[in-house]
Amino acid sequence: MTRPIEVVLSDIAGLLDRLFDEALAALDKAMKLVSGDERDAGGVVEHSREAGRLRQRIVEKSVEALARFQPMASDLRRITAYMEASYDLFRVSRYALEIARLYERMPRGCSSTAGEASRLREKVEEMLSMAYMALQSEDSSRARSVLALDEEIDRAYIEALDSLSGSESLDRCEVARLLLLRHLERIADHAVYIASAAYYVATGERLEPA
Repeated sequence: MTRPIEVVLSDIAGLLDRLFDEALAALDKAMKLVSGDERDAGGVVEHSREAGRLRQRIVEKSVEALARFQPMASDLRRITAYMEASYDLFRVSRYALEIARLYERMPRGCSSTAGEASRLREKVEEMLSMAYMALQSEDSSRARSVLALDEEIDRAYIEALDSLSGSESLDRCEVARLLLLRHLERIADHAVYIASAAYYVATGERLEPA
């Protein structure tokens, strides 16, 4: 017989699935502005707004479940992890919005960074997908794998910062590139946080980022 809390957890997980889709859709549209394929950030705005609405519903349902069922052990860990992941996915959508607003205002010539951005975007999306799959399947091994992928994103951002030391001034496109890398680095961090939540559900322990 299905426990009442399992029904609620399933409902929350369904909302989280939708939030994950909205976050990735926001990132996809934002990166189209980086490549010059789109010039209007309106689509990213809508995805981010919907992500915010979904996150609020997840929090409300989670708080209600905590008050109603007073869960313990694995049930409590799931609710906690779902709330944490909802915040991380919402932040992904907000960083995507910042990328879109940035490149909506940049000249088309700044799309020259599209090659580098596309490669890092693929890595970031791989991290997000792997982290979210780890949460869905409560797979601690997959959660650990996300941390290794994070190193490449961090390295690209640090290299960009190091390049500033040899420049007396930066043009708009260089500033945009640096901000883009920073936003992608932060999105990757949120993928790591989701992986940590997944590890917590699976093991009861926190996966500490390097």
